[in-house]
Amino acid sequence: MNEDHTRAYAAAVLSIAEGEDAVEVALAELQAVAQAVEGSDELRRLLSDQQLPLGRRLGAVDGELLAAAHPVTRTALAMLLAAERAGEVTAVVERLTELVASERALAEVRTAVELDQPRRDALTEVLTRATGRELEIRFVVDPEVVGGVRATVGDTVIDGSLLKRMGELRSRVGL
Repeated sequence: MNEDHTRAYAAAVLSIAEGEDAVEVALAELQAVAQAVEGSDELRRLLSDQQLPLGRRLGAVDGELLAAAHPVTRTALAMLLAAERAGEVTAVVERLTELVASERALAEVRTAVELDQPRRDALTEVLTRATGRELEIRFVVDPEVVGGVRATVGDTVIDGSLLKRMGELRSRVGL
């Protein structure tokens, strides 16, 4: 399969996964399927056998790999098998992984204390809305952050720390 076809199938899978809000789940499950296909000549041969009905080929990976898989994962795999692209599952999943990574921005959030999961989730939601991008956030405990939060997304710094506010106040009153 050429790079354009690989990219087109990966983009189609990503579009389906985004529509179902299942990008992370589908990506992880498809990576597991690709790994299984790469690790088994028998599975690769079976999935590529155009003489077998599509349902039977899907059944070959349906056991423990897809038993509890998200419908997006099943749909994506069925699409690739129906298009006779079983041999390119790994290439499509690799490209899908790249597409997902390129849509995310890396963010770093520094706080003076460890945040519990509800606060992390709330902060992730606020930063995602503020930046308009899906973020992969790394939380760091930094004792130099005096109260509040300091977030860095790419070249953008959002500083809501008490130390920053005190510095601004000092500047305004001329200290």
